[in-house]
Amino acid sequence: MPEDWGGDTVVVEVSALQNLGLDDLLDNLVAMAELEDLRSTTEGRASGVVLESHLDIGRGPVATVLVQKGTLRVGEPVVAGAAWGRVRALITDTGEQVREAGPSVPVQVLGLSEPAVAGDRFVVRA
Repeated sequence: MPEDWGGDTVVVEVSALQNLGLDDLLDNLVAMAELEDLRSTTEGRASGVVLESHLDIGRGPVATVLVQKGTLRVGEPVVAGAAWGRVRALITDTGEQVREAGPSVPVQVLGLSEPAVAGDRFVVRA
């Protein structure tokens, strides 16, 4: 139920087409994160979710993942749904290659056996 009706759900009117309410949405997200002390640890094996995946002609299967816990590093074995493999490269949204990606960082992962399904969980295996 929305806050306006006595509930505990924050509701913000937004329109990307009219550029309406985006600043309010970001302000509310920051406020909620501070109030609820939303943090994730960078220690341990990485896990998260696959945002999208496709087969690139020059690079093979490429999965864009969002790391939610731990730190994902180049060379680690990864399982994402039915896809598996060793991380050959991590590429940020700006096209820069990085050696590791921590929580809340979306990266493209190269080295999987096949394209993963969007929404699949990924984990680093020992």
